Parts: sequence; structure tokens; C-alpha cells
Amino acid sequence: MAVEAYYEAETVWTCEFDKYASKVIEARIGKPNHGDLKTTDWSKVEPIDILTAGYPCQPFSHAGSRKGADDERHLWPYIKEIIGQLRPKLVVLENVRGHFGLGFREVLGDFASCGYDATWRLVQASDVGAPHRRERLFILAYAKGGWTRGESIGISSKDAGIGCGCNSDTSSQCISSIGNMPQLGRRFTSRFDMHLQEVPDPLVDDKLNAKFVEYMMGLPNGWVTDVEISRSQQLKILGNGVVPQQAEYALELLWEQACA
Repeated sequence: MAVEAYYEAETVWTCEFDKYASKVIEARIGKPNHGDLKTTDWSKVEPIDILTAGYPCQPFSHAGSRKGADDERHLWPYIKEIIGQLRPKLVVLENVRGHFGLGFREVLGDFASCGYDATWRLVQASDVGAPHRRERLFILAYAKGGWTRGESIGISSKDAGIGCGCNSDTSSQCISSIGNMPQLGRRFTSRFDMHLQEVPDPLVDDKLNAKFVEYMMGLPNGWVTDVEISRSQQLKILGNGVVPQQAEYALELLWEQACA
């Protein structure tokens, strides 16, 4: 969502193997889904100008064992292979803050070996007015030759095409006051066709309300919760996602850095 909005781009394909996340992709994106990125034949995939990837955070998250490259869920080597074959002009990555201290140096080294430069930034959801921190590492890599707005985009993401996340302050700008829930989404309302909405109840039948989590993630009402999947799967997908307003703000900062 953020990449499409900021670069005026169009999603042309996705890559997701989880059947529940794939249902959300089908309902909201409606583009070809290439399935498991480990087994996809990338020589037969449509070339793209921008590649986005939210590869699994569990190998790097402080909430887990932090096995890094030894974690079976570590997908960066596959993302690197995709970049090497498709040679996109831009690569946009997102991961948890913990990646900054584990595995990040290897990612930068791999970009250099592929002929890409990169810039990166830690951005919090609260930087765009969300009532929670949810700090994430965003990376923008670019090949020599540049890129022009308005070109097509392909998405390769393990978690619903929305991004992957689990859990320095680099930004001194706060778009709206932290903790002011009704302000969430105001900064990017016109781009995402969102509207300020009434805050859903946090609990329904003494259980966490998926619509409340959806609201906290800055998504349009029903983006995930109106898809016919279980509440637990909705919460899993939302938990693995990234606040789109946060991602677009990160792109603004990263693009400024790259063009400086």
C-alpha cells in the first residue's frame, strides 16, 4: 500500500504461500500469486521495477531465540536470489528493530555484491500519530541508473503482502500527537482512501477484537476482518503486518536520504 501510494506504482504480482494470507491478497490485491518464493522459477516471472519484501522477523526478534541465519525461517538468501535474477531498480525491505543488530550487516554486504547501494532508517508507528510504538527497520536499496515515478511494482512478501513485523529514535518529527487515536490515518487519508472512523471496542466477548487491531494498524475498516477467515488468522496476519502510514513516512525519509 505504502509503495504504491508513494511511488504512484501498480502491484503486478505477489508471492505468498500461507493459504489464509493468500485469501487476503486475493480479496484486496487480486494479482497473480506465485506461492512459495523458495520454489518459484524467477526466470519466468514478469520483470518489475520495485521489489518489496517483509521477510520473517522471527530470526532477529528479541521476542524469540534470535538464531539469525541458523533459523529455518530465515528467508533473506532467497530474497537476495530474487534480486539477483529480477534486478529491480528499487528494493524496499521491512523488519524488526532487532534485525539492525543481527543479520543486517550481511544484508548490506549482499546488496553491495549485487551492485546495489542502500539507505536505512528506524521509524516508529507513533511517528505518524499511531498510539503505539511498533518500531521497525526500513531499508531502501537502489541499483545504478535510478528510477522514475509511475513505473510498475512487484511485491514479494512472506506475510500477506502487507509486510512482516514483530517488534535510536531516528525521527524528530511527529506528525500528530502520540496517543491521539482519532488522528490515526489523517496524514495519508487521501492516498489510502481511508477515513477517520469510530474507534472499535478493544474487546468482544472478553476477547481481543480483530477490528480494533486493524484500526490500530492504520488499515481501512474491514481490510482484513471482512475476509472470511478465522479471528485467530486475522489477528496473526495483522500482527505480522506493518502500519502503511508508517511505511510511507519511512519511504519519504529514505528517498530524501537517497537523493541527498
